[in-house]
Amino acid sequence: MLIILGFTQISYGMNPVGHWKFSEMIYQGQTISIPNPDLNLVWTFFSNGTERLYWDRGTPDFCERWSHYTIDQNQLTTEVFALNPKNSSECGKDPDMQVGKISKVKLEIFETKIYLYFQLSDEQLIYVLKKQNL
Repeated sequence: MLIILGFTQISYGMNPVGHWKFSEMIYQGQTISIPNPDLNLVWTFFSNGTERLYWDRGTPDFCERWSHYTIDQNQLTTEVFALNPKNSSECGKDPDMQVGKISKVKLEIFETKIYLYFQLSDEQLIYVLKKQNL
């Protein structure tokens, strides 16, 4: 399915395969810079249905997990199947860093951006991921 919205092309059937870096957030309609400029948060989607989530804050400590993913309509579903054994001890506090965790989030894929819609109580927070060329 292809939708033209203004001058932006949105393709819900587009494959997300590649590297995507967290670049900004949208909260209450306002674009906000990431809260910590040292945060390196990257999603990598592989063509075999595997996804890697990795983050660090410019220090040797990091968190990394692997999941299986599916996209149905504009919903991303992930199920964590592995964690890096060298993860920081802080990673265990993050629910997305636990084996067996299933997450579902609304997803929109633009030409060079992915929008992930997270629900925070009654508010919505959108993570904007920018395509990385490696």
